[in-house]
Amino acid sequence: MMRECTDLFLRYREVARLIWNLGFWPNPDLREWEAANLYQEVAARMFEGMVLLPVGCENRLKDRYDLGSGTDFRVEITAPGAKLLVNKNPPDFPAKHWGSPKIYATPGKQQLRFKRFFDWNRLGPIDLALLEVEIERCDENPALVGHDGLVEFWKCAIWLVADEEEPA
Repeated sequence: MMRECTDLFLRYREVARLIWNLGFWPNPDLREWEAANLYQEVAARMFEGMVLLPVGCENRLKDRYDLGSGTDFRVEITAPGAKLLVNKNPPDFPAKHWGSPKIYATPGKQQLRFKRFFDWNRLGPIDLALLEVEIERCDENPALVGHDGLVEFWKCAIWLVADEEEPA
């Protein structure tokens, strides 16, 4: 069974941006990694309350840096030609190098799993306009399976894939 959750993600994104941009970033003393890590804890708890709880998936968040951990959220490309910036490094390599390759995704030609919202500068003002995804299927380039990618949120829909026995 699948349930569309795009609106829940949109509201979460707006609140998460607001808390960092108006609550943390204006204070120069909070523009450092300790504060960014504290913000990430707050953001993860908000994700649990604003996204996971309403879809019946509470207590499933396993990693505050991978909000999609423990729950199967699929990212569906809805706009033809959406850019998918792929991490060229192997999936188990800690550093990420985005955009190599860059593919233009076609709706229905890939299967993407939501990992987290992404922003280029964690210590500056954030927009969270990108989704970091794991590529589970890519018809255009099967060698990319297992790699992470970035895609613009506004060119996607997000769906929860739930087992038949689970409430959704």
